[in-house]
Amino acid sequence: MKQRLIVMNGHRALQNLTENGWKTTGLIKPIEEGIKPGIYNLFVSNPADTEKGVYEGLLLFVDKEKGLVYQQVNQDYITHKLELFEKSPLAGKTVSIQYDNEKVNLKKIDAISKKRTHKL
Repeated sequence: MKQRLIVMNGHRALQNLTENGWKTTGLIKPIEEGIKPGIYNLFVSNPADTEKGVYEGLLLFVDKEKGLVYQQVNQDYITHKLELFEKSPLAGKTVSIQYDNEKVNLKKIDAISKKRTHKL
C-alpha cells in the first residue's frame, strides 16, 4: 500500500492511496519541530542495511502500528525496525543511526555543524 506524509500549516497527516485517490488515515496531528512542510512519499523508502549501514538524516515519522521508523537521508527515505531501538526515537531530530550486531546506535547530530554530539 502506498503511503505518504503530508506536512503543512504546522500539522501532519498520513495518507494512503486508494482507488479513489489519496485518503487521510488517522488523526491530523501537530508536527514535531524540525520537519519542514512538504509531501514525503514514504512508499519509496528502502529498508536499512543492518549489516554495515550508517544513516545520517532527519527522522520523519515513527509508525508504531507497522513497527517502522522513517528517516530522510539526503533525497532518499530509509526504514528502520522500531524493535531494534532501546526506546522509541523522536521524529523531527537529525540523527546518525548505525547498526552493530542487530542493535542500533542512535546519536543526535547538530544540524548546523553536522557534528555528532552525544548518544541518545
